[in-house]
Amino acid sequence: MGRLNRVTDAAPPDYAAPPPGPNPVALAIAHDLVTRYRLRVADQRDGRLGELLGRYVLAAAMWNGPRAALVAFYEPPADPAAAGPDLAARCDAARRWGLSRLHEQGAQVCDILLIALGPLTGTLSATTTPSDPVRLGVAWVDTATANAGAVLPIPPGMPPVGELRARARAVQEGAPTPTLAAVDLAERQAVAGGYVAPVRRAMVTQPLLTYSLIAAFVVIWVLEYTTLSLHSTTTGPDICSWGALPNAEFYPAFGQSPPCNVTWWRFVSSAFLHDPTSVYHVLFNSIAMLFIGRLVEQLYGRLVLLGVFLITAIAGGLFWVAASTAAPSLPGITPTSISLGASGGIAGLIGLLLMVGRLQGKNVPVGITHTVRNYAVTVIVLNVVLTFVFGPSLSVNNYAHVGGLIAGALLGCILPPIMSIGGRDHMIIEKIVLWGAIAFSSVALLFALLNLAAAIMHPLPAFAG
Repeated sequence: MGRLNRVTDAAPPDYAAPPPGPNPVALAIAHDLVTRYRLRVADQRDGRLGELLGRYVLAAAMWNGPRAALVAFYEPPADPAAAGPDLAARCDAARRWGLSRLHEQGAQVCDILLIALGPLTGTLSATTTPSDPVRLGVAWVDTATANAGAVLPIPPGMPPVGELRARARAVQEGAPTPTLAAVDLAERQAVAGGYVAPVRRAMVTQPLLTYSLIAAFVVIWVLEYTTLSLHSTTTGPDICSWGALPNAEFYPAFGQSPPCNVTWWRFVSSAFLHDPTSVYHVLFNSIAMLFIGRLVEQLYGRLVLLGVFLITAIAGGLFWVAASTAAPSLPGITPTSISLGASGGIAGLIGLLLMVGRLQGKNVPVGITHTVRNYAVTVIVLNVVLTFVFGPSLSVNNYAHVGGLIAGALLGCILPPIMSIGGRDHMIIEKIVLWGAIAFSSVALLFALLNLAAAIMHPLPAFAG
């Protein structure tokens, strides 16, 4: 019998175990960096890393465009006493690297986030100001406890602490983590697709708020039509009782109705009313909201859609009343003019789309921004043509349209699209303004409802003239 060679667990002397791969938590975060934040995995041999070369276990960067960026992961020293000096040296080197990218890349700003794959204690004093072109943040992720924190504030457009903690917890709970090859493949697919996949996903989401606004327009119009059909305007609630917006105080029904004043709540309520004698008014505005509102909801989110609609509707009404007061002889203005309809707010949404990608949302794919802006211009041109052709017969309030459009364009200079398609998260002040407009409008609609209830409960006597 031949002799059997015994297999042992010992490896040959010249065998070298493969180096361990990046930390699973770092890989999970890196997958988000290349798919959501549009960064690219940095090759550790890439000379563009400069003095950072070889000092990080994994890094992702943005190498071109008006914004340079870097997210780099490192293992902090086991000795807590050495962790502080090590981090200080890394911060200094990262700032120098950021300044060099501004020069070499021609970028306007450089955002850097250093992530320690282990707990860091203490805090650092930020040596930069918000206006500094190099914005450096430092965070840590404890892979053992699935916790995370920030030592220096994380720059905008970078993963926040909550997201880092969520990824660490998912890994700890056994969620599948991508390999480095999977992260690289995801990056290639994102680049090949022009980063439009998130936009495509956003564009197929159901615009539920848009549908809700359209339903509100239609239901209120049906109630208007029904009420005004059952009652004469001399005995029942007229359109001013519903909350239409006049440009001056007047008595609409044979001098018997109470005066229709320019009251604050009418700037909101008038945006939800339409001419009860014409189904075309509510039909045209509902169709316009369907096409314009859904774009805004999918690109900017529901909060922006509702907030901008309300703010620009109010702005359109203010512009109309101001023009009527300053120049009552302008075309389309009479002492008994009233304004009602959602078109002022819809014009504001068009103005918002007109500015997408100009000051906010510069990272939205260029093809998407050009298409949306061209669409907005087309709608504006069609609106102008229809106004000249049908305006006199339809009594179109162009002043509310112009005021809403201007207000929407101004808001478009400030409010960004959603982050997943290349925008950013809203700042606290932006959320306060939007929610404030919604709260103000809710109170205004309540006043309109109370005014209508009073008109219904106390009808005027029939006119006997």
